[in-house]
Parts: sequence; C-alpha cells; structure tokens
Amino acid sequence: MSKSRTENVVRNMKIGMLVQIMQIILNFVSRTIFINVLGSEYLGVNGLFSNILKVLSFAELGIGNAIIFSMYKPIAQEDTAKINSLMKLYKKAYHAIGIVILIGGLAVIPFLDFIIKDAPNINENIKWLYVLFLSNTVVSYFFTYKKSIIIGYQKEYIVNTYRGIFIVFQTVAQSIFLVLTKNYIVYLVIEIIRTFLTDYLLSKKADKMYPYLDTKNAEELTHEERKNLFKNVKSLLLYKLASVILDGTDNIIISAMIGITQVGLYSNYTLIISAITTVVAQMLSAFTASIGNLNAIGNEKQKEKIFHQLFLISVLLYGFCAGGLMLCLNPFIRVWVGEAYVLSLPTVIAIVLHFYINGIQFAVYTYRTTLGLFVKGKWAPLFAAIINIILSILLAKVWGLVGIFLATSIARLVTIVWVDPYLIYKYKFKNSKVSQYAKKYIWYSIMVALNMIVCYFALQFVPPGKTLVGILLKAILYSILSISLYGLVFFRTEELREIFERVRNIIFKKQKEHK
Repeated sequence: MSKSRTENVVRNMKIGMLVQIMQIILNFVSRTIFINVLGSEYLGVNGLFSNILKVLSFAELGIGNAIIFSMYKPIAQEDTAKINSLMKLYKKAYHAIGIVILIGGLAVIPFLDFIIKDAPNINENIKWLYVLFLSNTVVSYFFTYKKSIIIGYQKEYIVNTYRGIFIVFQTVAQSIFLVLTKNYIVYLVIEIIRTFLTDYLLSKKADKMYPYLDTKNAEELTHEERKNLFKNVKSLLLYKLASVILDGTDNIIISAMIGITQVGLYSNYTLIISAITTVVAQMLSAFTASIGNLNAIGNEKQKEKIFHQLFLISVLLYGFCAGGLMLCLNPFIRVWVGEAYVLSLPTVIAIVLHFYINGIQFAVYTYRTTLGLFVKGKWAPLFAAIINIILSILLAKVWGLVGIFLATSIARLVTIVWVDPYLIYKYKFKNSKVSQYAKKYIWYSIMVALNMIVCYFALQFVPPGKTLVGILLKAILYSILSISLYGLVFFRTEELREIFERVRNIIFKKQKEHK
C-alpha cells in the first residue's frame, strides 16, 4: 500500500472512529430517553419498520457499489470525462430507485396487519408512522449519490464529519422534544430533516471540491460500458437481496412468529452490537477506497499480501469484540434498562456468533467488490437467503429467538463464507490456492474460540457487574487478558509483523513532520 493510500486510510480511520464513538454515546442517551418516555411497544415499532425498509432498499447497493468500483480507475487516471459520465448514470439510477422504493413501500401498507402479530399499544396510527419511516428512506436517494465521488477519492472523513455534525443535531433535538412533548411523530420528523440536510449539504460540498462535476452536459457511457456495468449491477442485486434477507428480516420473523415486544427487547441488543460493528467497520472501511485504488493499478502479489493482512485484522478486531460482548452484554443491559429487557444466555451466544461470522467476511467482501467479481458466484447469496428463511421458520418453532439467529449463521457458513474466497483465488489470485485461506479461517476461529473460553473462565472470580463501574472493570480485565493471549498466538505471524511495521512507519513519519 503506497504512502498516500496509507495516509488516507489513517485519516479516514481517525475521523471515522471519532464520529462513531460520539454517535454511540448519543445513541445510548437517545435510546435511554426513548425507553423511559415511550416504552418497549414503541421500541418494537421502531425496530420492525427499520427492518422492513432495509429490505425494501435492497436495490441501492447494486448500483452504488458497481459505480463506485467503476470510478476507482478513472479517478486514479484523472479521467474527469468518464467520472462525469458515471455520476450522470448514478444520479438517474438513484432517483429511479427512490421512486421504486416509495411505490414498493406504499404497497406494503395493506399487509402491515399480517406482519405485526399483536397490535402495539400506542397512541398514533401505526400506518402513518410507517409512512414517516418510508419518507426518511426515500428522501435520502435524491442527493446522496454525490458523496460517492468523495469516497472514491479516499476522503471519507469528510462524509463522516458532516454525518457526525448532523447526528448531534438530531439526537439533541429528538431528546428535547421527546421529553417536552412525548410526541413520537415529532421524533420521526426530526430524523427526516437530518437525513435531508446531511445529504443536501454533502452534495454541495462535492460540487465545491470537484468543480469539473457536470452531470447535465456529461456524455453518456458507451453501450458496451453500460452493458458491463449493469451486468455487475444485476449480480450485486442478488448479493444485496441475500444480505437483507440474512440480516434484515430477523425482526420481521420475530414480530410475525413471536411478538413485537420481543422485537423491542432485541433492538436494545441490536443497538449495542450495531454500535460496535459500526466502529469496527469504520476502522476497516477506511481501507476500502485505498484497496479499490490498489486493485485498479497494483500487482497480484501485492493484492494478495494486503488481503491476508486485512483478513487477520478483521479476525482480531471482531474476535476481541465477540469475547467482550459475551462477558458484558447482559450485565450492561441489566444495568442500563433493567432485568425485564434481558435476553437468555443462549440467545446472546447465537447473536454474538452471527456478529463474528458476518464481521470477519469484511476482507473477502471488500476484495470481491473492489476486484469487480460481481457476476461470478451470484447465485450463492440467493441460496443463503432461501436457506435462512426456511431454517428461521423451522428453528423458531423449536428454539424461538435462538433458532432465528442460528439460522442466519448456518446459512452464511454453508454458502457465502466459502464461495466468495473461492472466486477471489480462482479468478484473481491464480498463483495461490484457496486452501491457504480455508486453513487460516479455521485456525483463526479456533484461536478466537479458545481465547473466549479462557477469558470467560479466568474472569469468573470477578463479581458480576451490577454497576457500570463493575462492568467497566470486567471489560478492562478482559481486554488486558484477551490482547495478551492474541499477542502470544499471532505475534510471530508474517501478516501481523507487517501490519505493525506499517503502523510504526506512519508514527515515525508523523513525528518527523512535527519536528
């Protein structure tokens, strides 16, 4: 990875981490006020509608990722004409997608009574609340396309800065109005305003940063370019569809088979896990544009070397966080919102397992996307989605919530987890064998499991956390022990030594610049 790419990674990571940590704190403040003012019924509605709209918006990632991938090479070559052509297509596509989601979202309204098993005890008309959720999703599609060029130029920290500022605005405004009015509709309207302002002002920022942007007068892509692009889009749609079924339908199934109150309980766990996932993903996603740049102009050996480093980083980060969640998740929920909101230990284990399996796919997902392997293996995620739905329904009848979350993990393990790396090695890393990756995957996961088991039993002498201070103490002890164990196991690996060397060089360079 070149110095400029590494510096962009570091800058994106620092700003991204700062914004995410701030967002986590604000989310907990907002959620605490939400629960105390409105209660679990509204919490369930919030979680359910978010899931429905996540499913409806599956079309977005297909065109978005395909065009961002297509921009890596013209950006590296400073081909502004091609960038304008791509942005013109991107604009048209996003406007069309926004309209499709609006129509599809309205079509769901007659079926809400079937999706919600037990009608929630709330004051507002549930269909009007759903329309507000839908409006927030649709609004985002009419300006957000321009932030892609900022990301393509490896300046995601600008996007995160804007996002952070308006998240503060949203949280403060929602909290104040919720306490003063107890009005859920005002709460949702504020979120719509935040979405619009963030995307609109980022659009204006992109115009200012890249004055050559001119989608009105840009030339159309050639027939062959459009054909190749939309071939990628169709394949990515299958991946996205599978992704939303794997990760975005749990609340819908829980609501339909178990009850909307359980959706509310699970949403608190989702908030915590999503916060951690977002922080880790933000750290890792700082690499994405740089890897796209590398994969556009780098050599095969260099690409594979960075791939293995990124995979190890993913395993260490998600493995460390998974162990911490196992130890501290239920104690934290108990202290934060009370015993009534705590899920069983087997349910937590199933949730954390899914968090880990999904998380360590980051390296494979990033490379498959930035290498342009959209068409190959496009049916694997669809099979995963079908398996997930069937298993979720069957296992929910036997094990309830545990069964639903286990179904998602099983569906991933028997399909995407192995198909995607196979494609990368077959078509891009032709001088290596995918068995290298498989051995590392199994070995790394065994080491993570052993680390969690050792830490769990070693910390049994620490009293269960009944206060935030107690939970913090347990988390600190876990961190020291876990990092020490990972250090002993992985320190001699080539990947970790190269990662430390790169970090050391960056720190040394910064110190020289300040002298």
